[in-house]
Amino acid sequence: MPVADQPWYSTTLNVWTLAATIVATLTLMKTAAAGWRSTLGRRRHVISRVRKVAPWVSPDYMQELFGEPTWVSPCTVHRYQPENPVPDKDLEVELTKRTWKLGRFGYLVTWSTESTVEIYGITTTSRWFRPRLLVGNTLVKLGKTRIGAMPEPDDFWPWIGARRFTYIESFYFGNPGGYRTWYVGVNDIGYEPMPPINVEKGMTDAEHKAFRSVARINTVLVGTAFFREAGDASLFGNSFGPDQDQTRLLDPRMQLVHSRIAGWRDSFTIRRFDWYQNNRLRKYRKALERARGSASGV
Repeated sequence: MPVADQPWYSTTLNVWTLAATIVATLTLMKTAAAGWRSTLGRRRHVISRVRKVAPWVSPDYMQELFGEPTWVSPCTVHRYQPENPVPDKDLEVELTKRTWKLGRFGYLVTWSTESTVEIYGITTTSRWFRPRLLVGNTLVKLGKTRIGAMPEPDDFWPWIGARRFTYIESFYFGNPGGYRTWYVGVNDIGYEPMPPINVEKGMTDAEHKAFRSVARINTVLVGTAFFREAGDASLFGNSFGPDQDQTRLLDPRMQLVHSRIAGWRDSFTIRRFDWYQNNRLRKYRKALERARGSASGV
């Protein structure tokens, strides 16, 4: 009998070819996604990770999202106790401040116990990183929205030293705000920081109004922790978020190996910052004149 013709295809060969094609496609997609997240899509990737953060999540969860923090420092605070309103007998709590450097975009900072994140916040250092944050009923575009867009704060703390400065405002919205306390303001390492004016003598209402109309929000913190140090903003010290004295040690100008390209970039950044500060001061003086004119009824 004649031997039947063999089929022109091999089932086994097609199965292995299909499996190899699927594996190669998935590997290529994974490589492309990783390349996108590390280059053009890094800003969107960082924002998507920040959206997953909330008070009371675990520190381990934060490390799964952002990896190991760049800086870690302990601090001691005192939690208010409802059954014990005497401040001297408040419960002492050990917190750990963790700071992540988000590339050239900014910094993420958390204050947490061993099990929960009590306060967290974000600081932008780039014009290309301006996430939108809903603070109460106000939509804040970090690095662009001016402090004057916020309602009158519950309290505010301006501070300026020999080379450092900060400005903080606090807001509490009760149940509609999830019983969270919001802190917005200016960090001296953030994007286009504006130092507060006339802090030593005390800012007048007109100066405060003029400053809020000019200064941009570059840092927002939020938390549900009822700490005595958070109530008077002493928890943040001279650094509203990331500490410049820590972060500047990673600056190319502070590194052991000097980079000529980094030096050129830093010189350009310094010139741009000086121009920005002078421009902001001119706008502040004009806003102050308008505020004084409206206060005098002119």
